[in-house]
Amino acid sequence: MHRKIIGYGMCVLICGVMIAGCGKGKEADPEAEGQIWLSKAREALRDADYSLSRIYIDSLRTRSRMALNAREEGIILLDSVELAEAREQLAQAEFTANQSGLDYLARDSVDTQLDRARMKVKFFEKKLSLDKEKRKQH
Repeated sequence: MHRKIIGYGMCVLICGVMIAGCGKGKEADPEAEGQIWLSKAREALRDADYSLSRIYIDSLRTRSRMALNAREEGIILLDSVELAEAREQLAQAEFTANQSGLDYLARDSVDTQLDRARMKVKFFEKKLSLDKEKRKQH
């Protein structure tokens, strides 16, 4: 009788271990998950939805911490998002600057916006170039 109880106990233990092992399955590939976030961020960038693109890049950073290659690409993609937005701001500032009839104060304000937009574009062009050079393959 005692052997029977031990035999049943071992059977239950082995079945429990097998069931627990089957439930885990394969761990998700962090790079593949990271590439999904990148793809979403790139699509948002194509749609000029800079905020959404940043959200997806942030999700990549927080949810796919081990996707090192995807994170490197995310840095470059974020530079591209910032550059695209800066170029859009520059175009708006140039359009405003070309308006006739601006008084002295308005002209001064527009010129300041134009200078800032140009500096921002220049900064992100340089940053993008440097980040591409420093990119590593993991």
